[in-house]
Amino acid sequence: MTSDYRRGEGRGWRRTGGDDGSVGEGIQGASAAMGGSGWIVRLASLLALGLVLSSAEASLGDADPRYRTCVKECQTTGIIGENTISHCQNKENDTSVGGSWYNQEQIYMQWKQLACTTDCRYFCMMQREGERQSLGLTPVKYHGKWPFLRISVFQLFIPLVLVDTSVNSDILRQEPLSAALSAINLLMHFAGWLSFYLLVKYKLPLRPQTKRTYYEYTSLWHIYAILSMNAWFWSSIFHTRDIDLTEKLDYSSAVALLGYSLILSLLRAFNVKDEATRVMFAAPILAFVTTHILYLNFYELDYGWNMKVCVVMAVVQLLTWAVWAGVTRHPSRLKIWTVVFGGALAMLLELYDFPPYMGYADAHSLWHASTIPLTYLWWSFIKDDAKFRTSTLIKKAK
Repeated sequence: MTSDYRRGEGRGWRRTGGDDGSVGEGIQGASAAMGGSGWIVRLASLLALGLVLSSAEASLGDADPRYRTCVKECQTTGIIGENTISHCQNKENDTSVGGSWYNQEQIYMQWKQLACTTDCRYFCMMQREGERQSLGLTPVKYHGKWPFLRISVFQLFIPLVLVDTSVNSDILRQEPLSAALSAINLLMHFAGWLSFYLLVKYKLPLRPQTKRTYYEYTSLWHIYAILSMNAWFWSSIFHTRDIDLTEKLDYSSAVALLGYSLILSLLRAFNVKDEATRVMFAAPILAFVTTHILYLNFYELDYGWNMKVCVVMAVVQLLTWAVWAGVTRHPSRLKIWTVVFGGALAMLLELYDFPPYMGYADAHSLWHASTIPLTYLWWSFIKDDAKFRTSTLIKKAK
């Protein structure tokens, strides 16, 4: 989601419900908006409290000595209880599966090692959770995630590169609900972007001389759509098969989307049209987001710090949208407020987390479900904004 509040053509905040707002009217509108938006402050306070609480909670499961011992023994023997992990067995007897310039054998062996670690973690986690349950203890997180039950149906929907069909445990996929809902979100963004593209390209008037759209933010929304679909794609893959590679791709894609959304919100807020000024606005955020992604991938995948970064960027956008809607009196401000309020409530699901019900549905999967209708409404607003802005510019040109 991005922020999209508007600044008038002059130097101050203006009402854009009509063409001729004034600075004074803009300030009065802002005051009225803030005065009638106490729910924004309360919601932001809840988000901040949740951020503190969530960052204070470590992954207790993977810090458990019994769990760590179990994983170490499993990786060595390939056996845990009644389960045999074929990825972890006979490593010294593995032979080449075909040579090539890109060293296919090395890639295959690296994949087996990743699969061995993943499967050992899963079975040790389930064993340890069974022991905890027998003692009347509540579930805990392992490596930043709740313990989920695996199912096999999702092998049909993941890329072959992520499947080793010779290994029985690979047909078991974790977090199926989150994976399916991520795929639906991807489709919703694609449908929203396609309808937006058809609108600005074929339905709205084009500039007579250049044949380009009147809407100055068309290309920025195209980039937003690409980043959104990329983020949901890797979210679906990660929730299907949780390994180090898919986890980093998922987290990196999400951070990139949030960072770009923040940039887009600022560009839209201050009505930035000049390319040089856009670069000036974007550069500091791009530098921070790039550094953060490199930190996660090559130094430490710090779940608590990443949560703080993502929540701060998201909260800034939500607050920006709420204030912008009150100040500008945008024709589609009700859609904006709905998305802002719904997005804030959905974010609370991420912060005030709870274990998966029946081993499948947790707060994170419910967050995925909540973003589906919000995505539809969001793209509806984007199209409304394109229509409104195009109409305004055409009137001014006459």
